[in-house]
Amino acid sequence: MIEPKSAFPVFTVKDLAAAKSFYTEHLGFELVFSGDWYIHLVSKSGVQVGFLLPDQPTQPAIFQKPYPGEGVIFSLEVADADAAYTAAKSQSLNIVLELRSEDWGQRHFCIQDPNGVYLDIVQSFEPTEEYQRDYVSE
Repeated sequence: MIEPKSAFPVFTVKDLAAAKSFYTEHLGFELVFSGDWYIHLVSKSGVQVGFLLPDQPTQPAIFQKPYPGEGVIFSLEVADADAAYTAAKSQSLNIVLELRSEDWGQRHFCIQDPNGVYLDIVQSFEPTEEYQRDYVSE
């Protein structure tokens, strides 16, 4: 069995500078590695994310195509979705899904970063009775 000790997505994107600026200025990430072709960021709570330029000769072919902007959601859990939404609006971030509450136990909204990555900003709460049975308890 493979037992991961941590995890982080790496997005192959065309604009590292835009990724660095967006995640450090708007989401509080800190730069921990900055190369010409790759950057790695970590939040104060330990959330990690990497960004890689396409067509890097040091990388295998499967890592060289840029992210097309669909099919991936990078979820970030927050303590207060309403406060995060207010901050996103005040910073004129690209809000692509307005703040809403879902019966399965999430209050969330979605923004899109400058490279097309969708970020679902999520606050968890108690789901409705209909969805409680779907949660696995130990």
